Amino acid sequence: MRYRLALDLGSTSLGWAMLRLGSDGQPCAVIKAGARIFSDGRNPKDGSSLAVTRREARAMRRRRDRLLKRKARMMGMLITHGFFPADQAQRKALESENPYELRAVGLDAALKPEEFARALFHINQRRGFKSNRKTDKKDNDSGALKTAIGKLRQAIAAEGCRTVGEWLARRDALGQTVRARYREARVARDDGKNRVDKSYDLYIDRAMIEQEFDVLWAKQAELNPALFNETARFDLKDALLFQRPLRPVKPGRCTLLPDEERAPLALPSTQRTRIYQELNHLRILYPGLREAELTLSQRNILAEALEQNGRRTFTQIKRLLGLSGSVQFNFEDPKRQELKGNMTSTALAQAKMFGPVWFKWTAKQQDSIVKQIVGQQSLTRLIKRLMKYCLIDESCAERIAEAGLPEGYGSLSAKALARILPALKAAVITYDKAVLAAGFDHHSHISASASGEILPALPYYGQALQRHVGFGTGVPTDSDEKRYGRIANPTVHIGLNQTRLVVNALIKRYGHPSEVIVELARDLKQSQDQRQEENKRQADNQRRNARMRADIANVLGISEERVKNLDLQKMLLWEELSFDVADRRCPYSGVQISVQMLLSAEVEIEHILPFSTTLDDSLNNKTVAMRQANRVKGNLTPWQAFGAKAVQGFDYEQILARAGAMPKAKRYRFAEDGHQQWLKEDAGFLPRALNDTRHLSKVAREYLSLICPQATRVIPGRMTALLRAKFGLNDVLGLNGEKNRNDHRHHAVDACVIGVTDQSMLQRFAQASASAREQQLNRLVENMPLPWDSYREHVARAVRQIWVSHKPDHGHEGSMHNDTAYALLGNGTVGVHKTVEGVRSFEVAKLKVIEFADARAGERHGVLANGEPQPYKGYKGDSNYCIEIFRNEKGRWEGEVVSTFEAYQIVKNRGISGLHCRHSSYSGKPLVMRLMSDDMLRLEIDGTVQVMRVASMNAAGRLTLAAHQEANVAARDRDKESNWSYTYKQAGSLLSARARQVSISPVGEVKDPGFRP
Repeated sequence: MRYRLALDLGSTSLGWAMLRLGSDGQPCAVIKAGARIFSDGRNPKDGSSLAVTRREARAMRRRRDRLLKRKARMMGMLITHGFFPADQAQRKALESENPYELRAVGLDAALKPEEFARALFHINQRRGFKSNRKTDKKDNDSGALKTAIGKLRQAIAAEGCRTVGEWLARRDALGQTVRARYREARVARDDGKNRVDKSYDLYIDRAMIEQEFDVLWAKQAELNPALFNETARFDLKDALLFQRPLRPVKPGRCTLLPDEERAPLALPSTQRTRIYQELNHLRILYPGLREAELTLSQRNILAEALEQNGRRTFTQIKRLLGLSGSVQFNFEDPKRQELKGNMTSTALAQAKMFGPVWFKWTAKQQDSIVKQIVGQQSLTRLIKRLMKYCLIDESCAERIAEAGLPEGYGSLSAKALARILPALKAAVITYDKAVLAAGFDHHSHISASASGEILPALPYYGQALQRHVGFGTGVPTDSDEKRYGRIANPTVHIGLNQTRLVVNALIKRYGHPSEVIVELARDLKQSQDQRQEENKRQADNQRRNARMRADIANVLGISEERVKNLDLQKMLLWEELSFDVADRRCPYSGVQISVQMLLSAEVEIEHILPFSTTLDDSLNNKTVAMRQANRVKGNLTPWQAFGAKAVQGFDYEQILARAGAMPKAKRYRFAEDGHQQWLKEDAGFLPRALNDTRHLSKVAREYLSLICPQATRVIPGRMTALLRAKFGLNDVLGLNGEKNRNDHRHHAVDACVIGVTDQSMLQRFAQASASAREQQLNRLVENMPLPWDSYREHVARAVRQIWVSHKPDHGHEGSMHNDTAYALLGNGTVGVHKTVEGVRSFEVAKLKVIEFADARAGERHGVLANGEPQPYKGYKGDSNYCIEIFRNEKGRWEGEVVSTFEAYQIVKNRGISGLHCRHSSYSGKPLVMRLMSDDMLRLEIDGTVQVMRVASMNAAGRLTLAAHQEANVAARDRDKESNWSYTYKQAGSLLSARARQVSISPVGEVKDPGFRP
């Protein structure tokens, strides 16, 4: 059977439709349609990857684990070498010794072995800061930290102290602080504005600790050489100072040599390749529409100029080439007035760096130097290498090590650059010809589908799309993700895997498609006036960003290259608050926001309408607000947070007044009906989802070509929306002719429209959209006939037969509990400190928590009657893993909820197989079914059999259900004006409803085992 497969690919959904192709190659019937729903792998509140939260928590655990391991290793070494007593009670008694005093006394007099051990163990507790030049550059606080270290060195020298321990001992004796305390102070500037000065009372670095160990050990070895021997010195110093090297970030794959890593952008060869590629594509536009490429001599003149300078304007380029002012270049427009030069050479050839000597080195030598600068993590080691091999002094080496070179990686490896750059230099040829001249296949023929081979099924995308993934382990026994690598974007990763699942299931059932069409969100061809307007807007934005970047760099005291995009966005939103700088205030609290406050942690970017209910991440839905005000607002609209109820310190009328100064597209969101207005005016593909869809669709096109290499294409989404309305398909799911986004099956309806869109229709549509008159486009669509007479009935029939497939998540991994620790007060009562509006209070409440004890803190917290340690704190277990429905002695159904915390304990005690016992519950009772989120149930409700999805479950065993096709259920359930609500069931009511667990395959096939009482 010849059929066309149409895919509506989104960030959380995949709608699909199969259309039979007639003898003329045109679709003539809808065979089947369906929808697959899945998570986008992001936090619904802020849109960040869920992996970020897990990674941050994992990093905290690892840092703690490494500290404990280092302490244990140091303890073991001190005992092994005879410094600490083996008896724990004797070691405990040493805690009364003042370690600061011992660190000072040991510089002049002999210490007892246990006294030296006490001093060294104390040093090991806080062994000082060790700089890592790769991470410190991105840390805004590193400047204050290094300043504090420098001041401490000066203080130690000024007071004549031999070690930092001796200096600390003097402070301790005087009752002064000996701990690093971070402080922020607002300082008035001459222009009346404030700046935030960050500082530390003191800060110790690792070099001070190493120097103290060496001095202290040398003195004690002089007085007691037998105990303080070389073996002990080596072991103890290694335990004290060992630093695990940071794992370097592995670059992506070269687009031409996928087995090679991409070269850094700072590499001079990368810079030169970009320069020659642009110059070879540069065209001179003479009056009379005559166009000419550069001659070889003209190209070389410009290449030399760009090698010596960071940029050259088109005016300067015309002067260099002796051209009149009437000519233009093809790259020249309002948004681009210059060509970038060799940014690396410009930085390193400065007089305070290498100077003119830089240009005397060969290209190979320059690349080697830059590889060291961008790749070496140790600042000390880099400086020594630069001094040794480049014959420069230490101060010059330090400046070079801190040079602001371009960050990131290009698309080609060093090996590919070495072959392509000579081809680009040899003649004025375009990049594609240079690729061929260098001995590579055409750069558009490097995908796995270029051979035209039709694979039997889609493989894991990382195996086929190597250009788009990072490096894997290459170990055959590893999972596909580890072996071949994966795309970092979680939305793209999940979307491609779900595409593979659905497409392979369809191929297995119906065979390979003859054609594949994917909807791709992309801009349609614009008219000349529209293009000019767009170019002008982009040019204005670039000038604005350049101005803001310079202002931010000046405020923070950093180079413009190090200004973060987040700070640029903050500045843009700050300027929107008011034309008057003095009147730029937090929209909610009214606190005046200075530019220094803006660029600090006191001010945050805030979504006006909650991101979790809109997924609107556009600038129109963002503002800047004081952090405290943002916390008070929480996940609510401005009206819900401050208008629907009185909140001390916040005046809703004043909030509306401040919002009145903002752009029109933003101010309405602060109103009482702001969310309703947003739904009416801005409903559509949401910004972040649209961006992911664009990238996902492009990658998916290359991916799907593996099973249909000659007939896979993409179409723009705007046409789908218009044709859907014209064909009357919005009425298929109701809502008075408007698209029903509350029904997941609308993705399948879109796929049915995508499936009848051919190339001729695309061309007609593109031509019509080029017109500036929108009504012409509407008339075109109105005049389009149905693809075939019964098309609408075919779509309606296919949609009615859809069982929406939801990707279940049966893994137990996740947060075991929330982060707030509660004090256990007895009788089910807990207490917690809370800070509200700057006031800290202790609140007591009745709350069920997961209790924690510490076996090592029995003396502090006491023990239970059975001898086990007394629990002393608790955490709320906010998530549940599953609910088990089991049959009791009387044959009735009961339910037991297993929390995520309990699931972890089951895996810990019984292994992962303990979670999946099919015949008995975890408590050993006869199991009827085990339900998790997004599992499916078939049951009788009000006399009809329905298939419902498990949306959630609470600790009391109540199941929250929604029909399989229902979308946006959480928001609709919260909406008091909505007539839709969840269905709730307990274990007993499931029995009376003849419920049974069913499964829906990725292509919408229901597997029902039947009801078993």
